[in-house]
Amino acid sequence: MSDAVAWVEARFAGAIVAAILGLLLANVVSRAFGRPLIWTDELAVYLMVLGAFAGASLGLARRQHIAVTLISDAMGERISTALSRVVDTILLGLFALLAWMLWNWFDPLGVLSAESLQAYSRESFNFLYQEPTTTLGVRKVWFWLILPVFCLTGLVHVFARFGAVSERAQ
Repeated sequence: MSDAVAWVEARFAGAIVAAILGLLLANVVSRAFGRPLIWTDELAVYLMVLGAFAGASLGLARRQHIAVTLISDAMGERISTALSRVVDTILLGLFALLAWMLWNWFDPLGVLSAESLQAYSRESFNFLYQEPTTTLGVRKVWFWLILPVFCLTGLVHVFARFGAVSERAQ
C-alpha cells in the first residue's frame, strides 16, 4: 500500500511542479504585455505548499530525508535496525500528535453539529472554513486539506516500514 501511495505522490508532486512552472511562465508573459495575472503568484505559493507536503511524504516512503547516519553506519546491522525502529517510533508519535492537532483544528464533529459554517465560526472562533484566499477568492480550507492527507500518507509509510523491519528480522 505504501508503494502505491508513493507512486501517486510522485505523480502528484510532478504535476504540481509543472503547474507552478506554467503559472509563473504565464505571469511573466502577461506582465510583459502589461496585463499581469495577480492571482498566479498566490496560487503558485499554495501549490508549492501542496507539493512540499506530497514530497515530504514521498521522502518518508523512500527514506530520502536528510539524516546523520554516522553512528548507525559505524554499528552493526542489528543496532542499525534498532535505531531505525527508534526513528520510526518517534515518527509514529509525531504523526499521532499531528493527527490529534488536526482533529482539533478541523473539528469535524463541531462543524457537522453546527447549524451553519457561519454559526460554527462565530461560536468557536475557528475561521478555517470561512477564510478566503487574498486574490483567488477560494476558501483556504481546500489548501489546508493537504495536512490531513499528509498525516494519513505519512502514517501509511511509517507503518509499512515497521512491517518491512519485522519481515527482515524473520
